[in-house]
Amino acid sequence: MARIVHIRRHPLGPRVYVAGVRVHECFAGVVATVALLAVEVTDHTTHRPFEAMVGVVATWMMAKDWPDFFPSRRDTYTWRVGVHRRGE
Repeated sequence: MARIVHIRRHPLGPRVYVAGVRVHECFAGVVATVALLAVEVTDHTTHRPFEAMVGVVATWMMAKDWPDFFPSRRDTYTWRVGVHRRGE
């Protein structure tokens, strides 16, 4: 059975693949933000604290991995729990 989620070791930090496609944290944050906006627009909001938590995590994912939004800077920063640092 093929794995849907796969994590590979890399010198700059772990690489996550979903269905064979590399997922950057910043883009996962964008997807979560769009999902929250869709829930808000369709008036399906019922769990405000949960939605706020997802919004904070999505914002953090985009902020800490911001260089990956730009192809010329992608994969040049070292992964860490805090904001990523430029690789040495």
